[in-house]
Amino acid sequence: MKIILASQSPRRKEILKDLGYSFLVVPSLYDEHIELANGIDQGVETLALEKAKSVQKNNPDAIIVAADTIVVLDGRILGKPKSKQEAIDMLIDLSGRAHEVKTGVCISSINQDITFCETTKVYFKDLEDDSILNYVDSGKCMDKAGSYGIQECDFVDKIEGSYSNVVGLPKEKTKDILEFIRSESDC
Repeated sequence: MKIILASQSPRRKEILKDLGYSFLVVPSLYDEHIELANGIDQGVETLALEKAKSVQKNNPDAIIVAADTIVVLDGRILGKPKSKQEAIDMLIDLSGRAHEVKTGVCISSINQDITFCETTKVYFKDLEDDSILNYVDSGKCMDKAGSYGIQECDFVDKIEGSYSNVVGLPKEKTKDILEFIRSESDC
């Protein structure tokens, strides 16, 4: 059964390749709005499910992997910045503090949808203004929730949980579920 990654994220592509899977990329065109009525975790899981379902319509025989990653600080969602100033403001807010990175994942096949939300706690160092400005000026922050990529900056003091979750796709749980769904489809 073929696997489709419903994302153009180079980080998610790399993680799925590192897990040893070959796959096609078919980005979801679903509106990335998180419904918070049932809480943040449920909202990000539902968003991943909707992304998967939007791709599965045209690919009913494939296993779809969809995900969405957000940063949560004091109950507030920090998405992708819309401007350099917003990126600077987010990084100032994160400086010297702990926050959560949540990735909602849906792995979907014709027979079932398995969704989950992985949470990793991230502790930032106290950031110097120059390091914030240099990073924002590099442009690397603009397509990342919370305005940073853990793999390309030295802002993080420590994490509690999955490193790959902070990058964009929790490796261990994703692999376990993919193997389960593939074994089910072989029956």
